[in-house]
Amino acid sequence: MKKNLTGSTTDIISIPEAIQRTTNWREFMSANTKEGVDPRFIPKAVYISKTDIMEMAERFKDPTMVGARAYFTLDNPAEELEKNVITFCLVMVRSCEGKECGEDVLYLSGGGLKDGDDDDSGVYDFTQPCPSYCDPDSPLYDGRG
Repeated sequence: MKKNLTGSTTDIISIPEAIQRTTNWREFMSANTKEGVDPRFIPKAVYISKTDIMEMAERFKDPTMVGARAYFTLDNPAEELEKNVITFCLVMVRSCEGKECGEDVLYLSGGGLKDGDDDDSGVYDFTQPCPSYCDPDSPLYDGRG
């Protein structure tokens, strides 16, 4: 069965379910993080500005673009946990014959970087992770409802 890459992936869930899922994530990360790591730095969320979303959306005027894919990233090797920030990078996805899940658009024609660099990367890193860009009063942040 062929996947519908252009259909909506939105699934609205209840607040209690969202709190449970984010609690499950925090508990999983706590259980798999070295002892002594400040719990504020256990990855909970990333913030993406509207401006960044709209700029990326401009590139979707190309009808072959069907979505975006997010890859989790670490700034440093895993053993350097104290220095690491977990974020994700976004890459546009285009429909592609023979690839049921589409293909990542890693290169853009005409250059992809804002500063005029010749790099033609289509990979975006505009995420701002917790705790700097999180709402510490949200029940999704700490599970308190």
